[in-house]
Amino acid sequence: MGLEESPILVGVDGSAADELALGWAVAEARLRKVSMRVVCAYQRLPTYHRFAGATVPFAGMVPFAGTAGLTVGEDAAANYRHSRHLAEELLQKALWRASEIDPTVLLQGDVIEGDAASILIDESARASLLVTASRQLEALGSYFLGSVSSAVAAQADCPVIVVRGIAGDLAERPSVVVGVDGTEASQTLLAFSFDYASRHRLPLRAILCWHPDLLASMKWRSEPPALPRAEAWLAEALGGWREKFPDVLVRSGVVRDHPTAGLVDASLNRYLLVVGNRGHHASIGTLLGSVSQGVLHHAYCPVAVVPTHTN
Repeated sequence: MGLEESPILVGVDGSAADELALGWAVAEARLRKVSMRVVCAYQRLPTYHRFAGATVPFAGMVPFAGTAGLTVGEDAAANYRHSRHLAEELLQKALWRASEIDPTVLLQGDVIEGDAASILIDESARASLLVTASRQLEALGSYFLGSVSSAVAAQADCPVIVVRGIAGDLAERPSVVVGVDGTEASQTLLAFSFDYASRHRLPLRAILCWHPDLLASMKWRSEPPALPRAEAWLAEALGGWREKFPDVLVRSGVVRDHPTAGLVDASLNRYLLVVGNRGHHASIGTLLGSVSQGVLHHAYCPVAVVPTHTN
């Protein structure tokens, strides 16, 4: 298997969401002919100190069964070994599952001590794509975005695919949808989207959402047509990419709706929705923009968040 690109990175934590992330990551690694790196982060368990019959927090000691009489240093060592052992078990299960999905994909794996989000963000500098997943709320039949996925999507150095909702059936050739906004950052999103659609042999739909006319929506006056300059910009922005990727069937249009609502609506029965993180650089604190946040929480299909911030 050729390794002309960096590996696909996926983080696991033993939750049910691991299955979604692993399945998507294996498929991407197979298609791109690259290896897949599975990472499991772990932290030391909460530590305690017994004093006068009560258990109170104390750095370096954890109440394991059978540890009575151990010194603080011994207990801390037991804490470390237990935490790492759990992480190693989770990693081996994930590697076994990935191998079961496709034994031809070359797998790498590692357990790393520290905060999961920070570790994945650091690892993303050496990955071509990072895959994570939203967790399903069984009682509601919906999904929520965890803090790790949110932080990683905002600060990763490589594109992040958050597997949520249901991707359209590949046999029906569902579209890859990309939301652009008329800025230079849109070129980065189009580059990723055309490449992704070409690799997967899927059509591409490019959308520029234009804020609606509130007076028109309240029926106080007729709604004007989408601004010609917005349509002209979109056509011009797509021109070069159409030439570079002649195999990609492209549809485009200006949608009169708020970007979040318009993109969420466009994500129904699609294979992937592509947005930018548009955050500040990590050195001054990175947060996803409101549109990307809204899309990640409400999209009907998996979402790719592509870095568009600059150093």
